[in-house]
Parts: sequence; C-alpha cells; structure tokens
Amino acid sequence: MTWRQVEERMAAGARTALFAAGSTEQHGPHLPLLTDTMLGDALAARVAERLPGVVLAPTVPFGVSTHHMAFPGTVTLDEATFKAVILRCCESLAAHGFETVLVLPSHGGNFAPLAALHAETRGRVGGARLVPYTDLQEFVGALAEAGRERGFPPEVSGSHAGEAETSIVLALRPDLVDMDRAEAGFGGRFDEPTARRLFEHGTRALSEIGVLGDPRPATARAGEEYLDRLTGLLTRFFQPYVS
Repeated sequence: MTWRQVEERMAAGARTALFAAGSTEQHGPHLPLLTDTMLGDALAARVAERLPGVVLAPTVPFGVSTHHMAFPGTVTLDEATFKAVILRCCESLAAHGFETVLVLPSHGGNFAPLAALHAETRGRVGGARLVPYTDLQEFVGALAEAGRERGFPPEVSGSHAGEAETSIVLALRPDLVDMDRAEAGFGGRFDEPTARRLFEHGTRALSEIGVLGDPRPATARAGEEYLDRLTGLLTRFFQPYVS
C-alpha cells in the first residue's frame, strides 16, 4: 500500500492494523531462510481479506531464532530487542490513529515473547489496544490435525521444515523449494517437553539437518489446505477485536 491508500482506508473508518512477525532462519537443506516470513505474509494477507476492516502492514522479517543459530544464514534478535521492535511498530501505527493492532506470529520463537510483551504492556501500546496471537500449541496442533486428515501423523507433517511447511512453500513459491535435498529429520512428537528442549538446547539437539518432520511427501495442494486451516484459526481469533 501507499501512504495515500492507508490514509484513504482510515478516512473510510478503518482503525485496526495487522502485521505478522516472521523470521530469517534455517529451514533444513531444502527450504529458504525466509520461510516463516513468507508464511506470515500469506497468512496476514488472507486474514485481512476475511476481515475487511483490517489494514495490512508489512511483516517484520526478523524474530527470536537463537535456537537456530547453529545453522549458517540464521539471523536472530534477542527477546528484549524483538519486543522493542514490535513495541515500536505498534506505537507507530497507534500514532497514525489505529486503535487496535493485531500481531500474527508465523515463527515459533516469537510466540512467548509476544505473550510477555502483552502482559508487560497490559495490552495497551501508544493508546492502542495490542492483540497478539500467542497459542503456539494450538497453532502447531492445527497443522498436525490437517496432516492427520490427509493420512500423515505429526511425526511426518512436523513442526519445522517437515511435510506441512514444505507443502506451504510449494504452494506459495515452488521455485524456492529444492525437493532433491529434502530428507527426513526429527521424527518425534512436538509436545511441550520437546518444545522446551528445542528452545533451551537448540534445534541440533533434535535434528542435525534442522528438520522436524519429513518433507518428502509435501505437495502444493496440501499447502493450500494447511494455509486455509491456519487462516480460519487466526481469523476466528482476531475477529472479535476488529472494529
């Protein structure tokens, strides 16, 4: 959007802004570093289409990715810096007159810091209401449920660069996927103890190649199904906050 388009939307009554919080980090040997940012772009755009009162802002392309720093190309912010960046983005939008700012995390490492920021600010930033989506287990569970419906257990659909994320990127940007390099990684369940191990000890504690799941059965058609499932989940969450 141009600044005039934003001005026109606000003149027409729009007072809710939405942006995604992505990352720049490894996604196995077959997916691009910007996978989570592309996912954020796609989900935020689709949610905004379903909620006409929402003005879409650009995705933040860096997040808390310390647990992926063992892999070259990963760029991380520490939690304090990430929260400061999100806070300043929200304050900027509030300064322009937005009354509610919705934040959609598309990277697992961003969920807990967003929850902490919401608690620290009591959900108010620069005079605007801050509404982040922060339920990582629900988000991962939605992917797992969609995978099971297609015959793949969570150990295959995975939580990082597995069948689910690979299918999503095949749907969005197939030219950036190298399926010749796709191979299975960690094959266990991504439950809360596993998530703690990942965030405390790094991805290599689970997978030497940086993959949680098995990307080899991925298809673009499945990617659209995953995107639709996540879009529905996020739309239902954000809808009550759209004025």
